[in-house]
Amino acid sequence: MNYFYILFPFIVWIISQTIKFWIRVYKKNVPTNIKGAFWVYVWAGGVPSTHTAILTSSLVLVFYNYGFSPIFAFALAVTMLFLYDMVVDRKREEMLEQYYMKDVSLVSEVKDGYILDLAGHTLKEVFWGAVLGVSIGV
Repeated sequence: MNYFYILFPFIVWIISQTIKFWIRVYKKNVPTNIKGAFWVYVWAGGVPSTHTAILTSSLVLVFYNYGFSPIFAFALAVTMLFLYDMVVDRKREEMLEQYYMKDVSLVSEVKDGYILDLAGHTLKEVFWGAVLGVSIGV
């Protein structure tokens, strides 16, 4: 078995999350304690979309090895569905956020002062994730 196909998405994840973490450090949007910084590194949302980077880099890898084949068409369809769903999830999250902000008592207090983006991505985040994923894949 070729372990590169299993290892490659993990490498892309590390690169993308590291870029995302340093962007947050630059913007001074990271907790000062080690535990909080670790969780921001692992779960941080924002630019670039790690999900998109993994999907598009894997798509490039499939194209490189199989060309225009049925497996590439399947991988392309799955990638497009996931990317679309991530953007739609983000719009749904923003709509719910507006609903909850009408009644502040519905929002629980956050202990460390940071709320992580856990659902969906904006179109800009997906775009830069795709740029990163294709770049790494090539």
